[in-house]
Amino acid sequence: MMLAAGAFWRKYAVVFKADWAIMMAYRSESLIWMFGAFVQPLVSLAVWTSLSGSGSIAGYRASDYVLYFCAVLVVDRLTRSWDVYELDNDIRQGTFSGKLLRPFHPIHWSINGNLVYKVFFAALMIPSWLVLALFVPSMRTTVGLGMFGLVLLAVALSSALRFMIGYMFGLLAFWSNRATAIYALYEGVHLFLSGRIAPLSMFPDWVTYAAKYLPFYVTVAFPVDLLTGRLQGEPQQIIVGFAQQLGWLLALLLLFRVMWRQGLKRYGASGG
Repeated sequence: MMLAAGAFWRKYAVVFKADWAIMMAYRSESLIWMFGAFVQPLVSLAVWTSLSGSGSIAGYRASDYVLYFCAVLVVDRLTRSWDVYELDNDIRQGTFSGKLLRPFHPIHWSINGNLVYKVFFAALMIPSWLVLALFVPSMRTTVGLGMFGLVLLAVALSSALRFMIGYMFGLLAFWSNRATAIYALYEGVHLFLSGRIAPLSMFPDWVTYAAKYLPFYVTVAFPVDLLTGRLQGEPQQIIVGFAQQLGWLLALLLLFRVMWRQGLKRYGASGG
């Protein structure tokens, strides 16, 4: 058992090194992609700070918006997944056949690609935030080391959730050639209900309830609320948040197994 586990992780290490080399070869493109992803949070920040002025909206002052959207930017980058596009293309073009012949389950290659992407951007964004926080007080968080440990755990679970959701949307290509279009619809809803466009307290109560009962709040807004200190002194809400993350992740893993088995039965691509 231990030997098998050791061999498994050695394979992971080899694939990680290969993906890291590819990332370094295209680092300029990756940086451009990263800066392009800054646009939406920064635009939202500009809008809400302008509207709040010297007052506050739903308990958020201008300085609160700075911290909130900086946290959104970092959390969103460290949890985002793009596998739906690659998987959809591979299945429709038939190149997925080659990946099925590899010694690793295809999902592990995607997981490795995500890990490389997140390590790369974490190494750039987190130190940058720490340096900027020295000069911009609004960017400083008040959470302690214990809460920061919970933030890291929440981000890791959120990353796993968003990866599984994106991968399963990609698996829809076994049944439809509109997998990416369906995912785009989901992303449009996610933009609002995950807290990326604005804090959920800005929305009507029924929207907030829907976001918290569906797997939206826990993917972005929950780690952000932990990081910005909004959940300090709220242990029950923190427990509920982690329980929802674990519950949704388990449900998605079970659904993935069903979709994978049924999808392979329908897969009849040639070539690749």
